[in-house]
Amino acid sequence: MRRLIAGATAAQVAERVGGQLVGPDRAIAAVATIEAAGSDDLAYLERGTPGDAGVLLAKQSIPDRTVVVVPDPLAALCGLLEDWFPEPDFAGAVHPTATVHPTAVLDPGVVVGAFCVVGEATHLYPNVVLYPRTRIGRGCRIHAGSVIGADGFRYHATARGPLRVPQVGGVVLGDHVDLGASCTIDRGFIGDTTLGDGCKLDNLVHVGHNCTLGRFVIVAAQTGISGSVRIGNGVLLGGQVGVADHTTIGDGARIGAQSGLHGTIPAGETWLGTPALPIATMRRVYALTRDLPAMWRAWRPDKTNS
Repeated sequence: MRRLIAGATAAQVAERVGGQLVGPDRAIAAVATIEAAGSDDLAYLERGTPGDAGVLLAKQSIPDRTVVVVPDPLAALCGLLEDWFPEPDFAGAVHPTATVHPTAVLDPGVVVGAFCVVGEATHLYPNVVLYPRTRIGRGCRIHAGSVIGADGFRYHATARGPLRVPQVGGVVLGDHVDLGASCTIDRGFIGDTTLGDGCKLDNLVHVGHNCTLGRFVIVAAQTGISGSVRIGNGVLLGGQVGVADHTTIGDGARIGAQSGLHGTIPAGETWLGTPALPIATMRRVYALTRDLPAMWRAWRPDKTNS
């Protein structure tokens, strides 16, 4: 959720996006996702239930609700986000609006953007970049070249080509989080991308926008985590794991190296392979795979060719 500095009204939104206001005019205090929006918030609706948002951007009116009707709700929201939340410029090594604890260590080349927070005894190694609205807790170590808070990778298909969806959320790292060299963590769309206390990421790990990692998650090198992934406490991800968007991984799950994940991984289980399966099943699959050439030779009806 992002709060508006000056506030707005549904009528003003309708005028800005060229939409039709249906229902009573209402004040807007913040922008939120459809799941999190409350009675003072604006949200966009593409499908599903309208939730509790006070004002909706939608393709059609909804009985007893305040709706700004537009052909493309997400495209309309993109224009509003650009207007309401312009991206702050970087201003030297540490932006004047940033807060850096006196015991934090910032090595040469570190850049700390607007409204960032760097906690007690945290060490940012050379050339780390914190984009605006990044908050880092106590006792963290962020190794050289890591970038936290860059745009989430999201584009909306329109008749004029891909439209960049502004990412106006932030990134929140808990206490005692370690990031290896050249990690990238994208900021959220409207909310935050979060890593819980004690998370440990190896070199070259990517975490997409809107992800939530619980406490003590350990991720090995070259793993890529797509957007809106939910990872529980104590999860272990091996090297070069690929996690599809909107995947959920339960507490204590263990994922073998080079696995490809999607859907839901139950808590406490060990999965392996692409697409990943429980490890006992995947071991049988691997064993059968080795026998496939012999099975084919024994089965094929035409044995004249080798």
